[in-house]
Amino acid sequence: MEDKIIHVPSGLFGFPDDIRYTLLEHKKGSPFVWLQSVDKGSLAFVLIDPLLVKPDYEMQISPQDMNELQLADAPDGIQTLVIVNIVPGEKVELTANLLGPIVINLRKKVGKQIILSDSRYSLRHPIPSNGLK
Repeated sequence: MEDKIIHVPSGLFGFPDDIRYTLLEHKKGSPFVWLQSVDKGSLAFVLIDPLLVKPDYEMQISPQDMNELQLADAPDGIQTLVIVNIVPGEKVELTANLLGPIVINLRKKVGKQIILSDSRYSLRHPIPSNGLK
């Protein structure tokens, strides 16, 4: 189990003390995954690849963030995911936080939520229901 733990030394925005997570499949064939806290069973986030939501999504990783993620050792072993917000209502709406991607160094098992200042992106970018499972 220890080899599946992703360490997020800075925590996630709003959850600075929760630093150990694991990625879990939502269900077979689903574009969604769960980022589940290892230490707090009630804490989990639904994530999605931002390219499924916005195909031209791109971001710059600062040298400091690259250093914290140890990306010099694994430039091709990274995964970027964004948190899915579930907006309840008559018709449930899903949005993606494109301003706060979570970048994971898959080889080193270290992650970080990066806060972007790119005005092209939103905290609540609509996720189209067509094509997503």
